[in-house]
Amino acid sequence: MKEYRIRPKEANLSFLEDLDEEQRKAVVESEGRCIVIAGPGSGKTRVITYKIAYLLANGVDPSRILLVTFTRAAAREMVERAKTVTGRELSEMLAGTFHHVCNYFLRKYAPYVGLERNYSILDREDAESLMRHARSKYLERKSKEERKNFPQPSVLMAIYSYMKNTLKSLRESIVVKNPKFLDLKEEISEIFDLYEQEKRSQNVVDYEDLLFYAYRLLEENKEIRDREAERFLWVLVDEFQDTNYVQYRIVEHLSSKHGNVLAVGDDAQSIYSFRGARYENVEDFIKVSGTKIFKIQTNYRSTESIVKFINAMLPKKSVPKELKPVKKDGMKPVVVKTWDRYEEARFVSQRILELIEEGFKPEEIAVLYRSHSHSLELQMELVRSRIDFRVLSGPRFTESAHVKDVLSFLRIVQNPRDKSAWLRTAKLFYGIGDRTASKIADLASAYVEEGLDPFQELKKVSFSGEYSRFIDILDQIRKLDSPGEMIERVLSSFYSEYLEARYPDFREREMDLERLVEIASRYTSLESFLTDLAVTENVEIEREISQKEGKVTLTTVHQAKGLEWRVVFVISVNPGDFPNYFAISEGNLDEEERIFYVAITRAKEQLYISYQVTGTSYPYRGNRFIMRSGENFIDRIPLELVEFWEVK
Repeated sequence: MKEYRIRPKEANLSFLEDLDEEQRKAVVESEGRCIVIAGPGSGKTRVITYKIAYLLANGVDPSRILLVTFTRAAAREMVERAKTVTGRELSEMLAGTFHHVCNYFLRKYAPYVGLERNYSILDREDAESLMRHARSKYLERKSKEERKNFPQPSVLMAIYSYMKNTLKSLRESIVVKNPKFLDLKEEISEIFDLYEQEKRSQNVVDYEDLLFYAYRLLEENKEIRDREAERFLWVLVDEFQDTNYVQYRIVEHLSSKHGNVLAVGDDAQSIYSFRGARYENVEDFIKVSGTKIFKIQTNYRSTESIVKFINAMLPKKSVPKELKPVKKDGMKPVVVKTWDRYEEARFVSQRILELIEEGFKPEEIAVLYRSHSHSLELQMELVRSRIDFRVLSGPRFTESAHVKDVLSFLRIVQNPRDKSAWLRTAKLFYGIGDRTASKIADLASAYVEEGLDPFQELKKVSFSGEYSRFIDILDQIRKLDSPGEMIERVLSSFYSEYLEARYPDFREREMDLERLVEIASRYTSLESFLTDLAVTENVEIEREISQKEGKVTLTTVHQAKGLEWRVVFVISVNPGDFPNYFAISEGNLDEEERIFYVAITRAKEQLYISYQVTGTSYPYRGNRFIMRSGENFIDRIPLELVEFWEVK
């Protein structure tokens, strides 16, 4: 019989023409273990997007690609762009933040780490509240004197988080985060044990658990590790310089079968060590034999004058790179000498008014600082000058009280053992206090353990106040199909009336809850809705609003990462402020250099760096010693690359 062969279709790779030479090389030639060192403004998002498109064009199934990013917005943007470029449907591709990806594995394999699949995810505030409970339980046995100088829940949480994210011992974690509590190591260990027990009994996890349990799952269970690693032909990682040790190990495990991993990042922009990010991950990745290194160094963001300055200020311990500007010429960066914070604030305020008169829009201007406290005088001056501004900080959308209240109702329906949700929700009702709320939560948990329906059983019990109304509302919402309907029922049956009686700004809060209903209406699964809200890294909603509102942005450098403006002011570049006092006293200037580098690379057209002759606001905290030590970023600036202004 004669054979008739189907010729494979030739891949259409015309989209590669959109890339510059360095980007194209990184997309086409990256095979096996690869790292792309992507300078600021060089288009690293394009590299990952087009790598996805290139893999699809060459026959790789979307379900065999894993994309891990640090924000949901970044993952969404990359997937949408790849869909546009290829015209392919990518719903089968696993893409999202590390927390999102780890949650995916945990829901799948929960029993292997001792969890039930309907576990709840605690946000930072709820986790701290549970730590407070564990601390109180432990301190009940201690004398008043022993309790007096014991670390607060927020301090305990910082130590615990660092320990889980870095896999360091408790002793090492206390030394890094707060060495004065080293003598209390045994006591802190007992509190952490109580905290773990509470989470287990309530079937809840915190953010650290999502990463830690997924790591343990892959580390300890060869069958699961091999199965998941076999599935992923390619693992793509964005912002690799911001990964912690646990995340690094997860990437290594998931790429262990096929060995195809593309890590994209810039070691010079690693600025999150305070939350466990490990600058050395880039070095360790490169050291592995056979690793290919690609560099993309064409800068599309800043003018030539600013790029020259950026190249001169590259942190000393970074992988060598030299950015090449696309935009020619441009105004030189300006170093501004002011007398004190008040004069600096007046300068920034007046210069912003001049820029707006010249045609710059307020939302195209940003003021960056090392610490939030450095912005206080400026905020007052901007108010006096009637300049609208927005501070990119404050509580996340999902962490505001009214949003958390409403979500607690849904969390109970999802996981009736979630004690913090019961405590929060019950106390909203008249006549129910801490003790009664705690009894209700314990009963619900006990009924679940006995295999009974907690909602039906709680109807048979009576407590004072509006208890029966509370249980009736829970019974109503659990019978509804979608998260959006559930929230609307909570609002109509109780919470709108509660809001109006409690908050003077209830209308604004109602608008937030309408936004929540709108988001919820996109979901059919309650579990997916609550999970997505819980694992969203920083509120993209906040940033979207700030870009549209016609206001000047005030932000710490850490919050500014990934953003850009036509005009950037970097203020309070004084020894003790920026670089930070503690970094100087501990001899840890490497990260301060990287933070300064991130700050100056946000500017597209104009860059102003200001300092005060009088120095830091805390001269007696060590500023004079610091001044003598000569650790001053202004002194490092090459004179020929900038203009110098003195405010009079």
